[in-house]
Amino acid sequence: MNAKFVKSLLVIGMGLSLAACSSNDPEPKKEDTKVVEDKKEEQKEQTATDFVVSKNYNKKYDIIITMPQDFTTIYTPADGVEVTGEIVNDSFIRYSFENKEADTKKIAAIEANADATADEVAETFNKGEEDESKLYKAYQVGNYTGVNKISDYSYDDYVTYNMYFNLDRDGFKGTIKVVAEKLKDEADDSDTEAIITAILDNVKVEKKKCE
Repeated sequence: MNAKFVKSLLVIGMGLSLAACSSNDPEPKKEDTKVVEDKKEEQKEQTATDFVVSKNYNKKYDIIITMPQDFTTIYTPADGVEVTGEIVNDSFIRYSFENKEADTKKIAAIEANADATADEVAETFNKGEEDESKLYKAYQVGNYTGVNKISDYSYDDYVTYNMYFNLDRDGFKGTIKVVAEKLKDEADDSDTEAIITAILDNVKVEKKKCE
């Protein structure tokens, strides 16, 4: 038999075999496709409405925090106050509260922290510090306990509160870091605690082991 003719038959046979394999594969069920589409839409919705940042600790685990992009969904600002949010350096979430007409501005930032207690954090930072004004001290906002250090630099327009709060929620037990800044010239500071409370009431924290 002609060799070329034999090769042609083999090629045709392989093609038919492949076609048969393809035809035997089950078609995706419409229900399965719908489930996949629903999951994609759910992920899109979450991506569109939440800020998510994470911090890795010694390549052993990540601490992931989630907050709403629109802070006004969890907090009602005073009249004239514009609220904006952003993720900074892929490491923390920052919100600004500004009333340009009244020349007021506050900033609040949230960052993932280790699973130590606030007292343990304070002990680490306070070690060897002799300046009383630079020590972390016990601090409480509403039902949340933690530690705080106030920074008031002469060259800066802001007073800064560096806070670590204990949090025991959804399988996470540790601390998160919250930094709040306000203009020194602002006499009314009544909304700062409300902003911090809104953060602590609504922050989602997850601890995930690295694979």
